[in-house]
Amino acid sequence: MVAFRQICWGRIAMGRFGKKRIGLLTPAGNTTIEDDFARWIPDSVKLHVNRLFTGSPDRPNTPEGLLTGLQEMGDAVEEPARWLGTAEVDVIAFGCTGGSFLNGPGYDREITEKISTAAGGVQTVVAAGAVADALKELGVRRIAVCTPYPEELNERLRSFYTAAGFDIVNFAYEDGGIPQDSAAEAREAALRMALGVDTPEAEAILISCTAFEGAGESIELIEELTAKPVVTSNQATFWACLRALRVSQHIPGTGRLMSERVTA
Repeated sequence: MVAFRQICWGRIAMGRFGKKRIGLLTPAGNTTIEDDFARWIPDSVKLHVNRLFTGSPDRPNTPEGLLTGLQEMGDAVEEPARWLGTAEVDVIAFGCTGGSFLNGPGYDREITEKISTAAGGVQTVVAAGAVADALKELGVRRIAVCTPYPEELNERLRSFYTAAGFDIVNFAYEDGGIPQDSAAEAREAALRMALGVDTPEAEAILISCTAFEGAGESIELIEELTAKPVVTSNQATFWACLRALRVSQHIPGTGRLMSERVTA
């Protein structure tokens, strides 16, 4: 009986302590990114999630309200990062693209530093920076971009990725957001936008926004139809987490970026 208990507790300990841990910070109303992470996560990694304060702007359904909420989220990021750090995570991901390019080049590094310091030095990746790194990993410069953002936030996206060295050859957005009445409708919207924004000049397609429902599930179909690599905010952020953890393996459903392995 003693030997049996030792075996059982040993297996429990391996399941709990033998895995690397991703800590995900996601905007309060965004469940898309954690759904994508949970679908892709390998058995050797565990996922821990905390919500980000997104404020309560006076005009929540306006571009001004969105920008205010993103700013307040960044201003208040230390506390949720500190709490997430108590889970002894190995890497923390800031799961908001617009919230990490909001104030232009360098703001992603500012958010990174705030989170890492608050969490006790945990290595940190942020969505906007992860997207840039993923595009560079794929060796592309000319990109077609689609988003669900209002034009006020799209202007900031263009500025950020142009400064990062990319040539945005085509751009499309749906200010009203992406349909989310059903998973099928969301996937159809992601597919329609990605195929619509593609041009012969584009070397890759970027689908921006960690709340872009259906984008993560459409990566490989879009790549098959366009013969081009596709980068989404969630896929790039997940890739950056695995790279930070030095987890190197094939992740089904994530397209060319992780088709063979994660570059450590």
